[in-house]
Amino acid sequence: MEKTDIQTSNTTSVLFDGDLKHALNAIPQAIFVKDEQHRSYFLNDAARTLFDDLGCRDYKFMTAGRSAEISAMCGPWGGTVPSETLEEAWLTRLHPDDLVRVRRNWSRWRESWKPIDIEFRLMSPEGSYCWFRARATAHRAENGPVLRWYGTFENIDGQRNTIVALKESEARFRAIADNAPVMIWVTNETGEDDYHSRLWLETTGQTAEQSAGRGWLRAIHPDDRKRVEAGFNRAFSRRTPIRTEYRLQRAQGGSTWVIDVGQPRFATDGKFLGFVGIALDITERRNAAQERLLAKKQIHHMARHDALTGLPNRQFLLEEFLLLSDEIAPGTQVAVLCLDLVGFKAINEVYGRASGDVLLRRAAGRLRNSLLQSDILCRLGGDEFAILRIGVRSTDEASKLAERLIASVEEPYELSGTHVDLGITVGFAVALNGDQSLDELIQAADIALDQARVGGRGTYVQYEPGMDAQFRAKQDLKVALRHALGRNELQIHYQPLVNLHTGRITTFEALVRWFHPERGSVSPASFIPVAEETGLIGALGEWILRQACTEAAKWPPEISVAVNLSPLQFRNQDLVATVSTILNDSGLDAARLQLEITESVLLNECEGNLQTLKEIRQLGVKVAIDDFGTGYSSLGYLRTFRFDKIKVDRSFVADLPGSNECLAILKAVAAIGRSLGIVTTVEGVENQNQLELVKAEGFDEAQGYLIARPLPASQALGLL
Repeated sequence: MEKTDIQTSNTTSVLFDGDLKHALNAIPQAIFVKDEQHRSYFLNDAARTLFDDLGCRDYKFMTAGRSAEISAMCGPWGGTVPSETLEEAWLTRLHPDDLVRVRRNWSRWRESWKPIDIEFRLMSPEGSYCWFRARATAHRAENGPVLRWYGTFENIDGQRNTIVALKESEARFRAIADNAPVMIWVTNETGEDDYHSRLWLETTGQTAEQSAGRGWLRAIHPDDRKRVEAGFNRAFSRRTPIRTEYRLQRAQGGSTWVIDVGQPRFATDGKFLGFVGIALDITERRNAAQERLLAKKQIHHMARHDALTGLPNRQFLLEEFLLLSDEIAPGTQVAVLCLDLVGFKAINEVYGRASGDVLLRRAAGRLRNSLLQSDILCRLGGDEFAILRIGVRSTDEASKLAERLIASVEEPYELSGTHVDLGITVGFAVALNGDQSLDELIQAADIALDQARVGGRGTYVQYEPGMDAQFRAKQDLKVALRHALGRNELQIHYQPLVNLHTGRITTFEALVRWFHPERGSVSPASFIPVAEETGLIGALGEWILRQACTEAAKWPPEISVAVNLSPLQFRNQDLVATVSTILNDSGLDAARLQLEITESVLLNECEGNLQTLKEIRQLGVKVAIDDFGTGYSSLGYLRTFRFDKIKVDRSFVADLPGSNECLAILKAVAAIGRSLGIVTTVEGVENQNQLELVKAEGFDEAQGYLIARPLPASQALGLL
């Protein structure tokens, strides 16, 4: 290998050989070599190209004192050149902002011989600037003096631009993240957080340093911290997305709910870089959801519970029974008791609904206290209740329960400063689990309750299979009554009222009769309650009124017609309009129509019903109070509304002449009528003695079988 020893300033030079030259020229970085006097005497190909590009072609190496071999090896740039030449060449091309810094560092380097590493911008001949990096280090002899300087020039413009772009990108990211309406976080590949947006820091009160690494966990509510940390650790180990909700402790106190969603980040080569995620404040949305859930629960509760007593209702009972059925062992007996309160409606009417509600709650409380914890008590509606007991040992146990309920409820109550009494009737049914559905058990207990009502307060009846027949008969009657109007099975009969002073008929009372083609004559006492129960009373009452007015219009003008109105007809807001229309259609003078009502019309919703009566009176129609004396405060109604007629109930006449009490009551009513100027009528006169007594007491009218039974219109007119 060819070697050349370069000697300059009596200092032994490094040895260059041909292979070394080729190796240096193959390096893409610009390499330069300086001697101990900072004279440049070697540039590789990259360095020559660089200085050529910078416009340094006029600075040539000196060849004096060089051997031919050195000249051949180094070429036109081989040899030495004063330090000022090349240095001044590129230093004059420095960016103005870098000039002072670079010259100062370069001078210090030349004086101290310490390594140098600086970056700067140089201007090309075209006038643009590029970033360069210059590095140099010394090679010393064994005794310490510097023999050579070796250095590099590197164009780092692309790297610097990349760094600037990255910084600009990071700045843009931070600007966007810090102004975003969500909290943004970023982790490195180890799972340590190295960035949290401003909203996170403002919400939690943490600094960037406090939230870094795992510090962000301290901002999470203690009750949620372990769960959240475990979830994030699992996501990092699996490199999978994470979605979780937790409470974040606020700097101002309290906490806020957030939903945190994170995604793993990967480089283009697949390397895992960490996670990026956002945390969104969902406090309002969560609160709204909780309110909706609470409202839904409340609606669910309200749909299955009675608002007044707080007891479950029938729907709850059915659902609960279905849930319990799977847990009830086969052969277990189940009992259902249906009961209603006796006398509650009357107390409610006398003392008012508010007091009635109080009484109802107290009665419900007594029922509850009489039961086992496992029993289910529900209110079916009104004053009716039902009880479900699972695991009844015998029917005797159900009977004793009924007795206990009756004894508990019938203890006197203190209400509005006085004592009132309630009664109770109970019907119950017992069956093995699975033999009957709950609906069937309730129906059976209800049928038994109907039988108990006949016996009055304090009565309880167990369901027997034969009771179904009566129930079915009642159901059949309801169906048949619906068809009776359309099939002309109903007729109006008329019973006369006689003026006791003149002996002449003054009025005919219209009474409906039902002649069924198979059942024969059906008593009004049977089908009128059915009509009221099924809601047919409205259509039936209107039909009776129209038939009676149409027929009465044919009678002599001094004869009136009386028609009974059911209390349920007053629920129809068009009742007054209906009466007016029928009078107009029939042509009957309103003064010839008498409408008879019972005291319950004024007991139930008395304000509205009283107004209806006043409007009927304004039509010119007369109003009579029927069954007078059987209610709770009959005399009070005479003060509330000026009736045209008082009809004394037949029960006060039936025991005459033997009952002094009834006779005393009749005298009192007759006296009231005379003093108030109200016509008084006695019903149920069936013998001559009764007629003479009521006539002697000064009653104005009498009605009863002694005078005439109800007759068809053609026969009734014959009585005139």
